[in-house]
Amino acid sequence: MKKQSGHLALAGVLSALALVLLLFTYIPTATVALAALAAVCGIPVVVELGHKAGLVHYATVAALAALLALTAEGTGLYLAFFGWYTVLKAYVESRNFPRVAEWAVKLGAFTLAIAAYGAVWVLLLQMPLPTWFAWWMLAPFGVAAEAVFVVYDLALTGVVTTYHQRIRPKIRGLFRF
Repeated sequence: MKKQSGHLALAGVLSALALVLLLFTYIPTATVALAALAAVCGIPVVVELGHKAGLVHYATVAALAALLALTAEGTGLYLAFFGWYTVLKAYVESRNFPRVAEWAVKLGAFTLAIAAYGAVWVLLLQMPLPTWFAWWMLAPFGVAAEAVFVVYDLALTGVVTTYHQRIRPKIRGLFRF
């Protein structure tokens, strides 16, 4: 019983922290960074409780953020990509695929998520494009976005490693599991 209550407490605390971070995405220069940090809150949930619990964590934070968030950009980024990516990353890396296949899945998921995010904004919500935007910019922007994603993925790997080596022993003692 203690183990289950500790798991529930960990997931609840991290969900609340992720939601607080998403509530601060109204700061214009911090929208993407705070959405990415909110996603990092899901790492301990995935490591300690598994992929299904990670998806429940994502769904919980996403639903509450959609109801409470002050900006659509930060919440949209969390919903479209950052929130579920930590679960996908853990799942793909735990399957021992060849490195090329891992990166193909990760890059493909990122590309589809960002394309869907942009399509929702432009086609469904009919948000006007900036005056400086030209359609030829999509290819260079896509390449730059993929490069930033690779850096984000490598940084996330470092966070997961740090969690396993330094933070996990302290959290296990704190939440008694």
